[in-house]
Amino acid sequence: MIDYDEPDAGTLIRAAETLRDGDLVIGPTETRYGLMARADSKDAVSKAFELKRRSLDSATAVFIRDYADAGDLCATTGLADSLARAFMPGPLTLVLSAGDHLSRPIAVDGKVGIRVSSSPFVSGLMEQVDFAVTATSANISGGEDCDTIEEIRAGFADRVALYVDCGPLSGPPSTVVDCTGSRAVVLREGTISREMIQETLAGVEEV
Repeated sequence: MIDYDEPDAGTLIRAAETLRDGDLVIGPTETRYGLMARADSKDAVSKAFELKRRSLDSATAVFIRDYADAGDLCATTGLADSLARAFMPGPLTLVLSAGDHLSRPIAVDGKVGIRVSSSPFVSGLMEQVDFAVTATSANISGGEDCDTIEEIRAGFADRVALYVDCGPLSGPPSTVVDCTGSRAVVLREGTISREMIQETLAGVEEV
């Protein structure tokens, strides 16, 4: 088991190597445990979606190291910039227009969701790799959320190469905001409230 606030370097290196090999990692985000695969590998992403029993027509957000790296995946906007300054790193997913090089399920309908995590494990992991990483919950799609590694392992077993345990996690999900249009649209209210989004964008546009 790792310390949530100070994950050891050895675990971060091992997790990065596991992802580079195209295998799956379960690790702690700032909300719940996430199922992680390298997002630039169709085989790895397909493996994660098959494990979750999730349709490839359903999008998944991705972790990136820093909001400054978003331009490699999508077209940023002034609305997104304002929210990123206020809440990133943190439990916020920004939906933006995807680059032409992205395909399903990373990009769906020309859009991609990006996250910059405040989780010490995820942020430390992203410093170790040069690719985006899937940001999807570690549970069967449509099923109940899992709070512990034991619950997750019971469903996924050895189909996940590495489980990183920091104890129970049961926080609300990230807030998802679509910033592809002239107005920001809150698609899912999570840790960051709709009111907080509205206050941040007050005077810029209506949410």
